[in-house]
Amino acid sequence: MTTSATALPRHLVVATDFGPSADNALARALALAQGLGARLSLLHVVEPLPIVSAWGDAGSAAWLGVEALVQAGEEALARQIARVPGAGAAGVATACRVGMPRRDLGRIARELGGELLVLGARNERRLGDRLIGNTAQAAVHHACLPLLVCRRPAAAPWREVLAATDFGEAAARAVALAEALSPGARRRLLHVHASLPEATLALVQPDPGQLERYAAAAEAEASQHFDALCAGLPGWTGHFRRGHAGELLMEAIATHQPDLVALGSRGHGPWIGGLLGSLGQRVLAQGEADVLLALAAT
Repeated sequence: MTTSATALPRHLVVATDFGPSADNALARALALAQGLGARLSLLHVVEPLPIVSAWGDAGSAAWLGVEALVQAGEEALARQIARVPGAGAAGVATACRVGMPRRDLGRIARELGGELLVLGARNERRLGDRLIGNTAQAAVHHACLPLLVCRRPAAAPWREVLAATDFGEAAARAVALAEALSPGARRRLLHVHASLPEATLALVQPDPGQLERYAAAAEAEASQHFDALCAGLPGWTGHFRRGHAGELLMEAIATHQPDLVALGSRGHGPWIGGLLGSLGQRVLAQGEADVLLALAAT
């Protein structure tokens, strides 16, 4: 599993709400795009404002001033390009579209030709309205392309990267993307071998000796698979652990304090469900690192 496992992103799209975290995301994306030789676009999705009559007649609702909102969005995009160092000289393209940001960011970014969607981790413009848990969390549900959520200041490159693998295609893509985006970083690859589910075992009540042999064989197979995987990733240090994936991932984050955490995701929709899908949600909610989430090819 190397960077050849996935095409490198040639077009990065930064979603903006014009707040400080969006400026930071744009600065990070600028540095990444320059390293990759990739194009960069700045996207704002305008959510229309409804007007409903005093009688509450739903049929009389109208969308207020969409053209004016789009024009204001385009002007705000130009101001953001002007205030973020290097953005103007880099020729960043801008796009203002009408839609529901929580639902439509990924789709619109893909329609623009984007191959990586970049978000700021918090919306600091409105009291109590954090991007994580709102727009970014919803973007995770609906994203149809890899997603980078930026928390850390973009002034310095990533120096410590942690990726988790379940041996699946999405995890392979996450590792390949992380490697491409983090030249010069120290990289660690974590696999957690889960214990057999006790509740299920209680139903079948297997022979203890047979169960012990099965568990030992399963762990040996996973360890051999992980060793082979690490052999193909000379720039990565492998960590094979036994136990609960969520707990050990968060423990590894606390121990190594990575700048970037990379995960694959799979399951319901493109994102929700699956081992690493649920872990991605947890890291987004609790971690302090930037988070890179990748999908299996569709």
